[in-house]
Amino acid sequence: MKKDRFNDFDKEVRDLVLDFERTVLKGERQFYDIDELEVIIDYYLEVNDQEPLEQAIRYAEYLYPDSTEVRIRRAHQLISQQFVEMAIDLLQELREREPDNTDIAYSLGVAYGAKDEPEKAISLYEEALADGWMPGRVYSNIAEEYYKLADYPQAIAYYEMALHYDPGDEVSIYNYYDTCLIARRLEQAVTTLTDLTKKDPYNRHAWYVLGMAQRELGLYDRAADALQFAIAIDKSFVDAYVALSQVQDLAGDTPQAVTTMLRLLDHTDMHDRVYRTVGNLYARDGNFDTAMLYYRKAIDHNPADAEAFAASGMCYLHLGDLPSALASVRKALNLEDALVEQRGDGGDAEVFFAAALVHDAAGHFDMASECYERMILAQNCNEAQCQAYTQFLFDHQVYDILIEFGEESLALYPRDTFYSTYLAAAYFYTNRYNKARKMLPDVDPQLLSELCPGIIAHPLLGPLVPPPADPKDPLGEW
Repeated sequence: MKKDRFNDFDKEVRDLVLDFERTVLKGERQFYDIDELEVIIDYYLEVNDQEPLEQAIRYAEYLYPDSTEVRIRRAHQLISQQFVEMAIDLLQELREREPDNTDIAYSLGVAYGAKDEPEKAISLYEEALADGWMPGRVYSNIAEEYYKLADYPQAIAYYEMALHYDPGDEVSIYNYYDTCLIARRLEQAVTTLTDLTKKDPYNRHAWYVLGMAQRELGLYDRAADALQFAIAIDKSFVDAYVALSQVQDLAGDTPQAVTTMLRLLDHTDMHDRVYRTVGNLYARDGNFDTAMLYYRKAIDHNPADAEAFAASGMCYLHLGDLPSALASVRKALNLEDALVEQRGDGGDAEVFFAAALVHDAAGHFDMASECYERMILAQNCNEAQCQAYTQFLFDHQVYDILIEFGEESLALYPRDTFYSTYLAAAYFYTNRYNKARKMLPDVDPQLLSELCPGIIAHPLLGPLVPPPADPKDPLGEW
């Protein structure tokens, strides 16, 4: 069902925009006062519809050539078109005439934010707060600039102020959660979002994000309750169904996770994704025959579903049918190549990962290597897939590439013993003992003994390997 473009706007906006489109956009003259034209222009700015936006601004400039508000909106249009310097020049000119106009200060803040100069943007936003105009929006913008500066505590504080003034602002709600997630301040997020749901019990976004935060903390029962509230408020809240299913899966209740996903069939046209997700749930539970039934349903709904073919290949591999596994991943790769050309991106890591595992099992080293390399370049490549690639390189003794990839990964995850351990083993097997020695304080001794018994027995390096953690010692892992 096509969404009404005015769903997020009130009747006044709808009536004015439709009247403007019936008259001015068709070449007729129609008088609007300045306030009405501002409403019309703001609508087109909000939906980023550039052609009618340009006509609306030109018409406003024709009727009100000296209007500061119209020129400010011209500046916002320039920002939306990436002509930031031109917008700044226009706003600075206006600022010289009206130095106390906080609308100009706010707009300059937007411009400098777009120019990626967060300190200037923050200063201008603070100035714009002087007249108390829409503090929720201004505080949210300030929070975004602190986020750019990686000053997450300040960003969190300003998002909380934004939500105090505008608790229904979904952009602030989601950005607040993302910032708390990065800063590992999820307990604080749960407290704030719980308060938000008490003040506004019908805020589906607050309930949804509260559930996400509780999920990250392992509070699965509470997370499920919060997500159920979000669904009760909006029966068609697709993301909430998906998140609830994930929570139920994490809690070990696969049947309920499946039921939740299948409920989603009544609220989305993307049946292929629903069936594929259900297949994934059964596959993770080791029920590969049932998983295959759902992957076939996904393919029936979308014959170009590369992920479903790739997942089918993994199921065939687990079921011991290597020829069918190879046929499925080859089909997946062909489909993904066509999709990559169409989308212009790096492809889907899940497809390349499945193809790599199947080709590796078939002894096709070169093809498996190519798939792993494409997986690494894909935008949605995850840490588990990167670790699988590391293991693949080690198993095939491709130590030089492993070392290069491991060093890059260790720079991203400096406290990750996985990469330190594999690097120590790879350095040892390539006779780079000094480099191996530097890794030893941060290795997993149990994993290292499996990968490289020789380093444990080495008279100089062996004593430097930390002892295995005592499972009875709660501080052993530290």
